[in-house]
Amino acid sequence: MTNELPKAYSPTDTEQKWYQYWLERKLFAASDTSPKPAYSVLMPPPNVTGMLHFGHILNHTIQDIYIRWNRMKGKESCWFPGTDHAGIATESKVVQQLRKEGLTRQDLGREKFLERVWQWKEQYGGIIFDQLRALGNSSDWERNIFTMDAHSYQAVQEVFIQLFDEGLIYRGKRIINWSPLAQSALSDEEVQWREVKEYMYTLRYIFEDDSTIDLPRTLTETAEDGTTTKPTITERVNYLAVATARPETLFGDVAVAVNPKDERYKHLIGKRVRVPLSGQFVPIIADDYADPEFGTGCVKITPAHDPNDFMVGERHNLALVNTINPDGTLNDLTGEYQGVERFAARKAIVETLKALDLVEEIKDYTHNVGYSERGGEPIEPYLSDQWFVKMKPLAEPALKAVQDGNVKFYPEHWVKTYEHWMNGIKDWCISRQLWWGIRIPAYYAEDGRVTAARSEAEARKKLGLSNDAPLRLDDDVFDTWFSSNIWPLTTMGWDGTKSTANTATMQKFLPTDLLVTGPDIIFFWVARMIMFNLKFHGAVPFKDVYFTSIIRDAKGRKLSKSLGNSPDPLPLIAKYGADAMRFTMINAAPIGQDVRLQINEKTGDIESLELGRNFANKVWNAARFLMMKREEAFADLDPMQRALSSNVLKDEAQSLADKWILARFHATIRETQQQLEEYKLHDYSRTMYQFIWNDFCDWYVEVVKIRMNASSDKNYNRALINFAINLFDGVLRLLHPIMPFATEEIWQALSKRDNGTSICVTSVPEAPTSINEEALERFGKVQTIIEQIRALRGLMNIQPAEKLPVTLSCSGEEIRALADDQAAIIQAMTRASELTIGAPAHGIPAPKPEGSVSALAEGVEIFLTVKGAVDFAEERKRLEKELTRLEGFAKSVESKLANEKFVANAAPDIVEYERQKLASARDSITKIRANIQELA
Repeated sequence: MTNELPKAYSPTDTEQKWYQYWLERKLFAASDTSPKPAYSVLMPPPNVTGMLHFGHILNHTIQDIYIRWNRMKGKESCWFPGTDHAGIATESKVVQQLRKEGLTRQDLGREKFLERVWQWKEQYGGIIFDQLRALGNSSDWERNIFTMDAHSYQAVQEVFIQLFDEGLIYRGKRIINWSPLAQSALSDEEVQWREVKEYMYTLRYIFEDDSTIDLPRTLTETAEDGTTTKPTITERVNYLAVATARPETLFGDVAVAVNPKDERYKHLIGKRVRVPLSGQFVPIIADDYADPEFGTGCVKITPAHDPNDFMVGERHNLALVNTINPDGTLNDLTGEYQGVERFAARKAIVETLKALDLVEEIKDYTHNVGYSERGGEPIEPYLSDQWFVKMKPLAEPALKAVQDGNVKFYPEHWVKTYEHWMNGIKDWCISRQLWWGIRIPAYYAEDGRVTAARSEAEARKKLGLSNDAPLRLDDDVFDTWFSSNIWPLTTMGWDGTKSTANTATMQKFLPTDLLVTGPDIIFFWVARMIMFNLKFHGAVPFKDVYFTSIIRDAKGRKLSKSLGNSPDPLPLIAKYGADAMRFTMINAAPIGQDVRLQINEKTGDIESLELGRNFANKVWNAARFLMMKREEAFADLDPMQRALSSNVLKDEAQSLADKWILARFHATIRETQQQLEEYKLHDYSRTMYQFIWNDFCDWYVEVVKIRMNASSDKNYNRALINFAINLFDGVLRLLHPIMPFATEEIWQALSKRDNGTSICVTSVPEAPTSINEEALERFGKVQTIIEQIRALRGLMNIQPAEKLPVTLSCSGEEIRALADDQAAIIQAMTRASELTIGAPAHGIPAPKPEGSVSALAEGVEIFLTVKGAVDFAEERKRLEKELTRLEGFAKSVESKLANEKFVANAAPDIVEYERQKLASARDSITKIRANIQELA
């Protein structure tokens, strides 16, 4: 009748088989001409150097859930994949290879070096996609593009040329993040900030004339009794005390700034002081940048080596003196320190200053220092000629698009962050001093004039030069983000020309429906895509942006290889299965809250993945049980009779439990649909878990087992199991988006399927307009009665296999009729040796059976007869001991919840969990006290 499921679920045997099945049948391929409504997602392009990490897993699982869900809703769903050329990261990989061979990129030259990078890309660039396939990504792989594909390369250059012609591109000097190791500019997102302990050096800048100043000094004096005091004295000196953390940049000093409101220095503004070592005399200027409360209140101004100093220099028209080479050594303006590495030069300069008595004080100083994400070295704020985009004209319509709701953010609070950044936006440095990347199409004439052009011929025409006039093409390439910001357009075939301005793909799928990304690149990527899509296509690139959670370990630290808390996910996928990984990550990630993973730093294992694996096994075992029961029910029929016997329970034949599970399923469909529409994926996963594990497996499957074992009516049993399997089919379809592999394996085995079909292209279940609330309420009462009987058994420490008499004293006829109707279920699910159901006669309560304990539920007094099964004296001692423990536990939880700091700072779900623990403890305390009294 069907395929047989193995006893245990094996992800290793299942996942590769079904992924290949999906690919061979092109089930992920989308059509530009389909009449179905469109749904599309842009994959944030992973770097070609990328390897799968937990950020990818969370991000791509979310994307895949929405693609699969919408595909099953009948939409033409397209997930556009691609990779980023990752300029610095990729070039660094090949430079490292060459270094092992004793070569540099300069040894090869630009053309040969780029050949090597392309070779590397072809060999290693696809690894990340193999890993994403292992996760289950249902991307339209035939649409895969690379940011340096010919059409994308051309589009990026076209954008530059058009912006240049409109006056939105310019070349200028700016302080940039510079990597001495890569000898290239870095974008802000390629800089990692770390807290570093260094020193603050207070140096003496001697006045040019005979000026003097009162300098406060703090002395430390120790009395005979050992106590210390720190009196302040004033000393008349002929120098300014200037604090700096970077004495190696002294040779670039062009001024000393004091705050114009600082009374200590007002009379010195306009005078000059001599810079230590360099001997240059520089002016004392007034600028608000100088903080009277920081250091001495005097700041040396080095415009070529500090972004804040650069702005001071612009305000005061100061010279720009660069004293550091691109490789991080000091240059020829530094005299004897020329060629010395910057940090070694710092030490040498300080020693010389000490010898010259020009050091006033050296103090410990902790501050944040930027490090290159790729090279790992401290970045250098560096003055350089770079290409910039004027961002303000582009930012205004992009800001309005979000404020007007044309692009929605989830969670919504990121809108404020976006607004803050867009309102204070600065021009963007887009040039990088690399060879690997999209080359900037800027041509220079011999007289220094420059233009942007598609060819030398066009450049000569723009510059008014003769046909044979020499030109030089700019050596730099674009910042990788400059190609990524038109990703929505290049993925859909745009090459920058009018002929591809509105491709069939764009007409069908642009704007896309969803972008899933991290909040750390809201400015570097999300904002810029909105700006550039509006500029070059006249519409927003996407409708919704879902910002993922930050993934942390149990200590609250972000996952990082350097911290040793970021395990390789691939062995974990091999161990637990992709479905377990997907489900666990979504279940752990409430929208707007960080993900906390319990990581074993020695083994790299993540204990919470057991949750996903156990859940997959639960679904698997439920399927095996249903299929086994079907085989039993149909065992006496031949194959033809089996095929004809597909009847299911008619409405009138459905029991209360059947109607209840159907109503719960309909409610689950409705809940999950709303949760997915509102991007509450964490809630979706929990709702599915609750329904499948508790409602379907723990309750309904048990009811089916009881009824089929008790029934000799073969037709009824066949109809019942068909009903259960049909409903389970819908459950699998509802679960498929988050657990695609296990659901496909089970669904294919559950019934005979047409060749080539798949659960991923079936329809998602739809909820009816109304739900059977009466069935939910009535069976809910039965569940409460059963749970109370089970709780009594647990409270009295009754062994699971031991059967005991149960008596139900019902408060009215309605509840008695319900209990009578469900007596077989109640007796079987509570292991009652006998079940007596009665109601008080003439308002007089039914007598309590001798040797019983009781509980009250749904207007029913429940009596569990434990006489002979329990030593009352010993049991009372045990309960009293448990009561003491629970009272102490409840008190500790109450104290925690009474702590305002805990409630204010802890995650909301943690606080709610503590409240639930307290409520549960109090409930148990009440029950134990009641039963101690009864036992007495």
